[in-house]
Amino acid sequence: MTDAASTWCQFAAALSREDLTAAGDFIVSGRRLSGGGRSDALATVEQLRAAASRHGAGRGATALRWALEHLRVGVDSPQETRLRLTLVEHGFAEPVIGLPVLVDHGTLVLHPDLAWPELRLVLEYEGDEHRENKRRFRADIRRREKFEAAGWRAELAR
Repeated sequence: MTDAASTWCQFAAALSREDLTAAGDFIVSGRRLSGGGRSDALATVEQLRAAASRHGAGRGATALRWALEHLRVGVDSPQETRLRLTLVEHGFAEPVIGLPVLVDHGTLVLHPDLAWPELRLVLEYEGDEHRENKRRFRADIRRREKFEAAGWRAELAR
């Protein structure tokens, strides 16, 4: 068995640079827990850098270097990574990942997928689960309404 950082480097020969970045984001982010906290990450960005350095010029080295520059901590899904990369590639400013936003008159903190605080704009990625699950769909509507009531513009991406 290998550690997460070494395994990530081994994937570099088979994954696109965007998918490698999404995998790296997962490794350095851990999972979001209820209440806004996160589980421990599988590795740090520094550990991924060290593993990529050990990997040297092996297959996928160019993708590893690209992915290392695009890794972000706090990402919740591969789709969120791909959306962020696409937006930045097309000229959008780099968004803040998981920005704590006070809603409900300061009594609740939400963490949108992507945010541009200077624009008071949040962007939430919603896959099929968000649309097909009635409970999730209603919760997403309430979530969007909370952002908007707090003075933020909330947009959805699918």
